[in-house]
Amino acid sequence: MTSPAAQLESALTTTIEEKTARGSTDRLPPTQGWHPGARIGATAELGALLAYNDDGSTGICNLENGRGTWLNLQPQDQDQSQDQNQRPYSVWRWTAAYNGRPACLMGRLAPGAARLELHASDGTVAEADVVDGTFAAEIAVDMVSLRHARERLEAHEAASAEGRAEFERLMADSRTEMTKLKVRVYDSAGTLLYDGAAINATD
Repeated sequence: MTSPAAQLESALTTTIEEKTARGSTDRLPPTQGWHPGARIGATAELGALLAYNDDGSTGICNLENGRGTWLNLQPQDQDQSQDQNQRPYSVWRWTAAYNGRPACLMGRLAPGAARLELHASDGTVAEADVVDGTFAAEIAVDMVSLRHARERLEAHEAASAEGRAEFERLMADSRTEMTKLKVRVYDSAGTLLYDGAAINATD
């Protein structure tokens, strides 16, 4: 199951079935009108597929070994238009690099934007997958402060004050590392529209 449409259908079906079984029918995603968007990690252990609906709903499908396993609805971004006035994309999800996994950035491009690149400080460049205005990019990069993220968390009881404090420190380190990644966005003619930090304080 590697086609985006099949992965989306699998994630949607599983989400509806499991939410219904738990009685969470007030938060079910729409059953019809979904379209697959940009994707990363199509057949990897962990990947993601963006999705959008004819009714304006948006979501991100979790992928595991090529199979769509869950559809997380994205909250409506009330400040999206204002945000895109300052940069030509909005962020739906970002994940820092840790435990050997790449960093990733996913979201929607503003009208007129056609291509997005992630740039690491070591010169590595990754071009985003772009589908119907959505984008998804991942880049292998060494985020120094997160090299031992797992060990840092496992050194404390998860429910303890120390464990919660360490988790907050890791989140802060992740945000700092992600701001070191640069994004370049171009229009269809190759004109540079944006060159700056991958995320900001509100992402």
